[in-house]
Amino acid sequence: MEKEGYVPVYTLANRFEADIVADVLEREGVPFWIRSFEETAYDGLFVIQKGWGQVLVPRSGFHEAILLIYSVLKNSSQKGLYEEPDQVDPSLWDELSAKDTEDVCQRAKVSFDEISKSYLVPFLSSTVRCSIKDRSIEFVEPLPYDRVDFELALVVLHYLIHSQPIDPSGKWVGEKDIPGGNVFFYGPHQLPTRPLEELFQVDIGYFDRAAHLLSAVRDNRGDRAYIFTVFPRVPVLLVFWKGDEEFEPRVNFRFDETIIRHFPVLDQIFALSYVVYRHVMAAAKK
Repeated sequence: MEKEGYVPVYTLANRFEADIVADVLEREGVPFWIRSFEETAYDGLFVIQKGWGQVLVPRSGFHEAILLIYSVLKNSSQKGLYEEPDQVDPSLWDELSAKDTEDVCQRAKVSFDEISKSYLVPFLSSTVRCSIKDRSIEFVEPLPYDRVDFELALVVLHYLIHSQPIDPSGKWVGEKDIPGGNVFFYGPHQLPTRPLEELFQVDIGYFDRAAHLLSAVRDNRGDRAYIFTVFPRVPVLLVFWKGDEEFEPRVNFRFDETIIRHFPVLDQIFALSYVVYRHVMAAAKK
């Protein structure tokens, strides 16, 4: 049972992280509560999939706590939870393997190579090979950000499993316009816009370079905007507004209103935004 007025601020990978976080919050006088998933109400599978536990703090102390936690853990040599592609839930591979390949190809607008038992998924300016046989994901053509990480593996698998034979409508919505998004995309689930805002404010040419390398299409919104075709049925629009004496620079993520038909869970859309962010940043700086 959660303490009244306390909200989750961080998911702990292990007891080692718990000790570090408890020490820094106690030293700085921030009230906190650590809830371990090793309690009798949970089993070992839950710990593997969801983390060792959670740190909860009063809502009024959320901002201070998250800054302290990330400042003390960012240089940790511990391998964090949800970083590597092999950390995705194995049941996702089981579910995809059980799907009819022709149905998946038709829904997701992808192809299937019978020899390698792999789906070939168009992704930005490249193609991702998703091997059912080896349970692996790799880029066919190189991209500026060449690492296959947890988030990419997660969204590729969910796209192949859940996508519907529905083309984009052309109606763009913000993350908080998505059902449930006004509550979910808050605090630790805010989209990663700040580094993009700072980079594009220095030189908007970074945005143009990223768009060119990732085969994005120019849009007329804001001071600069591009549409990135992440997957065949999933475009993402990034809109940049320059800053001035009165307003700070701003980047907005916009999703086609059909996004929820392909990624029905908000966690998946959050992961998708980080995939786009990392590739745009890498391409901009190349």
